[in-house]
Amino acid sequence: MGKFNNGTFHLIHFSDIVRVFLLFKYGGYWIDSTYFITAPLVKVDTPFYTLKLNYCLIHNHPFINCLFSGNYMAATKNSFLATYSYHAFLLYWKKYNSLISYYLIELIIYVAFEKIIEFKNTIMTKSPFVPCNIFTLQGKINSEYKKSDICLYNKLNRRFVFHKHKDNNTTTHYEYLIEHYKFDYNYINKK
Repeated sequence: MGKFNNGTFHLIHFSDIVRVFLLFKYGGYWIDSTYFITAPLVKVDTPFYTLKLNYCLIHNHPFINCLFSGNYMAATKNSFLATYSYHAFLLYWKKYNSLISYYLIELIIYVAFEKIIEFKNTIMTKSPFVPCNIFTLQGKINSEYKKSDICLYNKLNRRFVFHKHKDNNTTTHYEYLIEHYKFDYNYINKK
């Protein structure tokens, strides 16, 4: 807490510690608020669950290679990976004052993936492969609606930035989502 309070690391990286702590202490899901969930989550029957992506922001990273996503994880209480990740973060920040990588959470998971065969098997057999680019809509939310721009996986979309915008009489992705899912984001437009 001292290093966070004195600005040694950013709130974004503090959230990595918080997410693995919550999974360690209570179990459940950690899903970044940038995901758009359109159906109830199913109960996960494995100690650890994540998404394997067809495309990720660090695609072809020599270590990670899109096999897990630190922004979408589920774990059982006191599961190995949640316990390991939480303690790895504490040890890292106890020893270092700078971040080795923005993707430290994925690097920590990667170490477990490479060193513990049971964990590797869990990732490879229990975590689903998402066959489309979940980041496609990120830069197109205000563009004309095209169904092909939306990556659906188990009724899941992510990385929406909601700013209402309309050109001519076309329907934007934003407007489609508001209408189709009956959102009320009036509080955003007031800001």
